[in-house]
Amino acid sequence: MRRAAVGVMVSAGVLVIAAGSAAASAQPPMGQFDGAFYTCDQGQAFQIGYDSRSPTKATLTTSNNNARYALKRADGAGGPQFSNGTVNITLVGDQATVAGTALKLTGCKLKNTT
Repeated sequence: MRRAAVGVMVSAGVLVIAAGSAAASAQPPMGQFDGAFYTCDQGQAFQIGYDSRSPTKATLTTSNNNARYALKRADGAGGPQFSNGTVNITLVGDQATVAGTALKLTGCKLKNTT
């Protein structure tokens, strides 16, 4: 019985290490000030600021009268995601998909990091 318990612990340790490696590689793009700026179709844009280099929270500020949205990390299979239940943002490479904002943001691409 003791041998089985050790095997489970080793297996769990391997899973935790694998999960940590995947999470570390799935960080959103950001510069020295833990943020990034995106331009979108039809002259729209947004800025996203993160709470740390391994963010759990983000603040999305749109070009629509500086509308601000506080978001929490909610990763999915496609890449880093942040949501507040209404507004959702998915970041994949230099592109972002934003849904739920007052003004529709489409075709968003990383302009620069801040």
